[in-house]
Amino acid sequence: NDSTEEELERLITWNASVLETHLQKILSQRKESKRTRRNSKTLSLVSTPPIPYIDELSEAVAMPSFNRDAVNRIMNQGYKMTPLPEKVRTELHNYVTRIAALYRGVNFHNFEHASHVTMSANKLMNKVCSPMLFNGNKKNEKKENKGGNTTKAQEADFFFSTYGIGLDPLAQFAIVFAALIHDVDHTGIPNFELIKENADLGSQYKNRTVAEQNSIHIALSILMEPKFENLRLCIYTDEESKQRFRQLLINVVVATDIADRDRMGKEKARWERAFADVSSSEELWQNKSDEELAQIDVSLKATLVLEQIMLASDVAHTMQHWLTFVKWNEKLFRELWAAYSSGRGTIDPRINWYQGQISFYDGYIIPLAKKLKECGVFGSAGEEYLSFALKNREEWTEKGEEISAQFIQSITMSGA
Repeated sequence: NDSTEEELERLITWNASVLETHLQKILSQRKESKRTRRNSKTLSLVSTPPIPYIDELSEAVAMPSFNRDAVNRIMNQGYKMTPLPEKVRTELHNYVTRIAALYRGVNFHNFEHASHVTMSANKLMNKVCSPMLFNGNKKNEKKENKGGNTTKAQEADFFFSTYGIGLDPLAQFAIVFAALIHDVDHTGIPNFELIKENADLGSQYKNRTVAEQNSIHIALSILMEPKFENLRLCIYTDEESKQRFRQLLINVVVATDIADRDRMGKEKARWERAFADVSSSEELWQNKSDEELAQIDVSLKATLVLEQIMLASDVAHTMQHWLTFVKWNEKLFRELWAAYSSGRGTIDPRINWYQGQISFYDGYIIPLAKKLKECGVFGSAGEEYLSFALKNREEWTEKGEEISAQFIQSITMSGA
């Protein structure tokens, strides 16, 4: 109906505007650094023949090293945002429209979910990218600060406190783009059911993380169409930027398959190795020359933080207002019920739903929220997400049995 069409168009326009802001930063940085524009026609994002994307996971995606001029410019002047060329804006809107049309009408993993994840990823990214966040929390704030300009210590603090992400518009864009496309073509069933239902797709992707790899492939294949050439030229102009964009996309979308226990175990080990002693990490960059600062590799920490942004955004409803959590929790219940009741799934959500949510909070959500707080790059958002997670877990413990019963009664009465 008309209202549904209007809501869809509103979401498409909103998502395109979020991506546009990040693209403007890429163009601004490119202009300031005077990087030459090269032809993107030969720079394909899709390998031929297709290689399983899980074979291309990177331990750490290469991140730019410390550059004093760039840090100083962004902290003191911000990005000199110029409007995107109209043909790029049109292509961007058309791209988001194409992606939206490929999200299926399932209850949870739909375009509204993608938009919700995009909103959360953008919020967390904006927290990371606020220089004021770091100016206000560091001891060096009271140092002599002539003319309102940042001190050298503040500049180093900003870069290394965000592991370079705050100065990396391509990474910022890649994560928000990933949030938009991460569940495209999701069929409403988990991977272990999808492999049974679509054996060809399963074998193409080694029967691992199949839905996520399929989403990556669809998103990149569409982006490679000739009609999006100007959009591609805006995102990347050379092999290095193309490869970084592609690699970030693969890493963060594959990370959302939290049912892959082997990969999740490796992710935990990477995190512990990178952030074992984050409290004393400031010593790594304090009182160092610019040459020494440029030698510090932030790639592993940055990659992990970007993956955490994606993971947190994918389940953001669990760490937001109680009513938001209940709304999306019911959508997930209904999606699993639709699969089970039609013979496509083996999970009956009516069984143990109440206890399952408590286990999910204890085993995944609360540890994830603690990581957001511990890594220190999100300012107040890290504390806020953890606080909501703990409150929602407590409220679900009190009210969840009754709410689960209401879910069951609702599907029984409606036959949905």
